Parts: sequence; C-alpha cells; structure tokens
Amino acid sequence: MRPRHLFTSGMQLLITSQTLLTFLIGGIALGVLGNAAYQVLTNWFGTSNSAMALIITIAFLVLVGVVVMLGHLARRWRPAPPLPNKQAPYRRRGLIMLISNGQTARKALAWHQATLEWCWLVCSEQSMSLAVQLKAELQAEGKKADLVLINDVYDPLECRNKVDAIYMQLPAGLNAADVILDFTGMTSMASVGSVLACLNEQRSLQYTPGVFDAQLQAIQPRDPVEVVLTWGMVPDQKATTGAARV
Repeated sequence: MRPRHLFTSGMQLLITSQTLLTFLIGGIALGVLGNAAYQVLTNWFGTSNSAMALIITIAFLVLVGVVVMLGHLARRWRPAPPLPNKQAPYRRRGLIMLISNGQTARKALAWHQATLEWCWLVCSEQSMSLAVQLKAELQAEGKKADLVLINDVYDPLECRNKVDAIYMQLPAGLNAADVILDFTGMTSMASVGSVLACLNEQRSLQYTPGVFDAQLQAIQPRDPVEVVLTWGMVPDQKATTGAARV
C-alpha cells in the first residue's frame, strides 16, 4: 500500500465513531505527557526560534509515523470483503470441517461460533496436532468436538464414507439440517469425497475462500460461502440413466 493510502487509513481510524472517545481521552493524557516532554525538550534545546522549529519538526515527524503505523494496523485488522454475489451460510449448530490450515479453520469456526454446539474435525496424521489444538479450544468454550481420522487423504471414497457416517450418527436433538460441511481443507480428493457425502437435500455445504496476492499466495481467509444447490433443477440420475437405455 502506498504511503498516501496508509496516511488516509490511519486518519480514518483516528476519527471513526468507535475510536473517537478513546482518542479524546487518550489525547488529554497525551497532552499532559506532551507538555512535560516539551519542557524537557526546551531544557535541552533552549527556546530560540531555531530550537522551536526543531521541536515542531520532531513532533510532526512523530505524528506522521504514528498515523502511518495506524494505517498498517487498519489494513491488517480490516476484514476481507465477502465475495460478490455469494451467500453467507446460515449459522449452524453443527459443523464438519476438513482440517489442514489453522487460519482458515478458525475463520470458519468464528462464523458459526455464536450458535455452534458440535464440531467434527476431519483430519489426517499430518493435521492431527492442529485438530487436537482446535478441539481443546472448542472444549474450552463449552462446545463438543470430535476428531475423525482420514488414513488416505487421496482416497475420496474413504472421506465420503467418514463424513456420511457422521451424518448417520448425529447426536440426539441434532438433525442434518442443523449441520454444515466445510470442504475447504485437506486435499482436493478429500474435498471431492466429502462433497459426495452431501449430495442430499438436507446436507449443506460451505467453503472458506481466501484473499490472494499477485503470486497467488493466500494472505488471509474470507468469510465462508454457502453452496446453494437448487435440487429441483438437478436431474434425477436414475431417470437420466433409464432414458439413455431406451
């Protein structure tokens, strides 16, 4: 980001309604400290015109540095905008996740955090340590979490069967419509397998897209996107097969 844009972002962060009161209170405290600092500087440099010009220049440079730093922070904290023309998921009580990237997984968890009760962390041996950490974090929040191990992340049928088994053994009081699958993590084959388990009108799908730089490296995740299938428009496979045989 260019310095001019950083400066603008920093000033916007200073005067926004959420931070204005804090800025005013902090400004009073800083004014007292500034007065004391001014006394020290005048003791050091004197009160001649050249000394005052030096003090003003130092103060201005410090202010510019603070504003630019706030611009960097504003850029870092600003949430990534959602993808256009995409639907955010309804917040569910249950979430099934393919685990491989901690930042992406936490973004998906944060979206459902207010309503989430159950979470199934589908992981491999390589992502087991991350899944264990996420499970501990969820349990600390009073949520229930289970680990589901995939032995071969390149076998879509294994992943399909493991995800299907989760749906077939949902805890009492939780039905398929209360649960959503995030298929973002692991390998593409695992993602395909997990989606195959959800080719059912009651089983919902989502993915957590990323923001990419010019080298196509993921910088940060965006909010999840729900995959909405209009089942009335999906042809019946049996009917299609039967028609082909006639």
